[in-house]
Amino acid sequence: MTTIQRFPLAMTALIVAAMSSAQSAPSLIANVTIVLVHGALIDGSSWRGVYEVLTKDGYRVSIVQPPLTGLDEDVAATQRVLDQQDGPIILVGNSYGGSIITVAGSDPKVKALVYVAALQPDVGETSAEVAPPKKEASRDLRPTKDGFVFLDPARLPPMSAPICPRRQRISWRARKCPFWALPSAPS
Repeated sequence: MTTIQRFPLAMTALIVAAMSSAQSAPSLIANVTIVLVHGALIDGSSWRGVYEVLTKDGYRVSIVQPPLTGLDEDVAATQRVLDQQDGPIILVGNSYGGSIITVAGSDPKVKALVYVAALQPDVGETSAEVAPPKKEASRDLRPTKDGFVFLDPARLPPMSAPICPRRQRISWRARKCPFWALPSAPS
């Protein structure tokens, strides 16, 4: 079994395990909504494989599309999705999405947080404190005049989301997902 095949299975197992102590698996599927939050430099389509496995197994799944304009705005986008859900929620974050779910996870409907290769800051800790920027990575980033940053498209396939199929990574390269990166911007 390849890494690509193992990831959705592992994700499903993590989610079931996170809620198994609270209720039995058959009622879990009927009652829980799984909300997925992506990281920086990619978009919600990065969750496609996980979404397909979970919905096939009967889970309700929503994918947040954070604007990547700062933590406050990204948490607000996540909160809008949480507000649309009925019943208990499992909130899942990848990469920078872990910082988002750490804050948004205070919603009373959120029953579990799942960090998938994600930042997991303490309350009040910034993403930059958890994962300080590396000088060598800066050569891969292309700033815009208004403070956003794009990843150099030539660098995306080898360095981003190695567990995803190459065709999907190339598709992300075409999307060009910017993020807010001025020093004064919220982390």
